[in-house]
Formats: sequence, structure tokens, C-alpha cells
Amino acid sequence: MHTQIDSRTQQVHALICNWLLPAGFVVLLIGLAALPERSFYHKAFYALIAAPTLIALALRPRIGLALLQEPVLIALLMFSTWALISISWSDTEQSFGTLFKRPLYILMLFAASALIALQANMRLAQSTLFAAVLMLPLTAYSLMMFIANAAPGERLIGYGALDNPLLSSHVFGFFCAFWLALSMTQSPRHSGLALIAAAVMGMALLATGSRTPIVATALTCAWLIVACWNKRSAWLLLCGLLGALALAMLYPEVLSNRGLSYRPELWTQTLSMVAQQPWQGFGFGAHLAIFIAELNTSFSEPHNFALGVLYYTGIIGLALWLAMHGLALIQCWKHRSNYLFIVCGALLVYGIGAGLTEGGDILPRPKEHWLATWIPLALIAALSVRTRQAQGAQR
Repeated sequence: MHTQIDSRTQQVHALICNWLLPAGFVVLLIGLAALPERSFYHKAFYALIAAPTLIALALRPRIGLALLQEPVLIALLMFSTWALISISWSDTEQSFGTLFKRPLYILMLFAASALIALQANMRLAQSTLFAAVLMLPLTAYSLMMFIANAAPGERLIGYGALDNPLLSSHVFGFFCAFWLALSMTQSPRHSGLALIAAAVMGMALLATGSRTPIVATALTCAWLIVACWNKRSAWLLLCGLLGALALAMLYPEVLSNRGLSYRPELWTQTLSMVAQQPWQGFGFGAHLAIFIAELNTSFSEPHNFALGVLYYTGIIGLALWLAMHGLALIQCWKHRSNYLFIVCGALLVYGIGAGLTEGGDILPRPKEHWLATWIPLALIAALSVRTRQAQGAQR
């Protein structure tokens, strides 16, 4: 009887980790560009990732204990705990239960990624690659329709649930960084195909009219040059310099047509408010209104992710947030002989660059910001857990 129960439990667990979670991960990566509404995107996350992950952990609770040994996940738990504690002094109108679900969703993402990696070594990488391949025709179609129909000054948004060019750049940028990293780590034959794919995503990035992705892509290239440090590094450096020069000469308006978009004013006002409660912040979910007199408009985000963390959770929260990213990058550098860590490091570095002038919601529900922060971190944590398990089995 016990044998039959164990066998059935193993079958259910394998089904979830081998098929359901990878399918959910693919939808998570491309869903915003493929699904018609954000509500569908959220429901897909709950049905294909959150719920199955809880079931899989219930069936194999020891895996959950193993995940708690991962430094990046520990840092996430500490940051999330501090954020939840900060609700006690926040002026938020949202209930504790509503805010509590936010870090829980992210924790389910981390756990799902680790479950996939532990069940089958390459399934997580295959799911990401499959999503990147599916994203290519979606992006190419959006780009062609934009070129054919866009009015002067219009910016590419894309289709599906995408509704803002700056936010769309997070999606296109994630896959641009992915293909760039593959072009640096794969065989010459596959490297050429990856470069073509990166070019398609790069053109979509430029078509969004956002300038932050240019900085983020430059940082990604810098990471790849240093982490790979081979003959391709010199070519990437040369191509990057030539590309920047061509952009500045042929399309200078991309860099200068909107000035600094009031970023310095937003950051200055945010820092002046942070000075009132520097250590603890104003609390998770606190009200934030940054008024720009010239526009007669208030902004609810500081347009810098680190400043958002600092405003809501103070210096303590920012230290935990920086530790989480630092630990992830250390893992990528330590294991850079494994190309998967180089690729995931590129995704995280791109996200760090993208967060320099955009964002501020520290623990959001699934949306574009996840591709800039939480998905790269989850991938790195999953690879680290898998690597630690493999090393332990060899001893």
C-alpha cells in the first residue's frame, strides 16, 4: 500500500516538475506579449506555477528544506520579512493579506525554478530557450507592423498585454540579453543564429524609444566581455563601440530628444523624503507622490528601483536587496565555467541596468519588472541549488 502511494506521489511530482512548471515558466516569460489581457497572465501564473509549486513542495517537503540552504533565497526571505514587518509603520490602505501575497508569489517563482532544475538538469534552460524562440516571431511581427504603420514620433509597444513602451523594453531587453549571452557562449554555428536573434530583439528595443535599455545593454556587454574573456570579447567590445558611435551619429535624437525625463527631480525629491526616515523607510505599500511642478503631475514611483527599495524599506531593506543581488552575481562569477551562469548573470546585469531609471514597486505581482529582477534571480538561485546538489552527489 505504501509502495503504491509513494509511486503515485512520485508520478504526480514528476508530472508537475517535468511538464506543468516548465509550461508555466514559458508562459511567464512570453505571456505579456502573447496573452490578450493581464488578468489572463496572472491567472496563468497562479494555475501553472503557484499552485503546482505548492503541491510539489507538499509532496516532497525535504526539497523545500534544501532550498533554504541557498544564499540568494535566504536573502530574499530576509528582505521579504523586513518588508512585511515594515507594514506596521506604513500608511498603506491595502490589507496585510494583500501585501503578504506579493513576496509569496516571488517565493513560488524561486521554488518553481529550483524544482524544475532539480528534477531535470537542463529542463529549466530548455524552457527558457523555447520561450526565447517563441518570442522571436512575436517580436518580428510587432516590429514589422510598427515600421509599416507607425506615425512619426510613435514608440513601439508590442501586442498582447503590453501597454507601455518603457515596460515593453523590459521584455524585449530580457531576450536581447539572453541571445547576446548565447552568442558569446555557444559554438560558432549556433553563435551566428543567436546574433541574428539578438539583432531582432535589439531593433525592437530601439523602436520602444527608451534609452535605459541602451545603458542596460552596454552593462550586459561589459559583463559578457569580462565573464567570457575570449576572442569574442574583443569583437563584442569593438561592435559595441561601433554601434554606440553609429547610434550617436545617425540617430542622435534617440539619446537627446527627451532630455533627462525629469529623473534628477524625481530622485532628488525621493532622497529628501528618505532623509526623514532613512533606516526603516516609510513601510511596504506606503503612499508615494512625487510632484513635478513643470508637468503639474505627481509620480507614484521614483523611477529607480534601488531608490524605491530605500523609500519603502530604508537602509536596512536596501542592504538586504543589494546583498541578494551581490550573492547572485558572486555565484555567477564563481561558476562562470558553466555557460548557464554566464547567461543568467547577463540577464541579471541587464535588469540592474534597466532598474537605474525605471521602477520602484519593490515586490510587485507578476509583470514586466519580473523579467528585470525576480526571474533572473530565480534562475541563478535554481542553478546554484542544482550545482550544490550535483557537487554533493560527487563526494
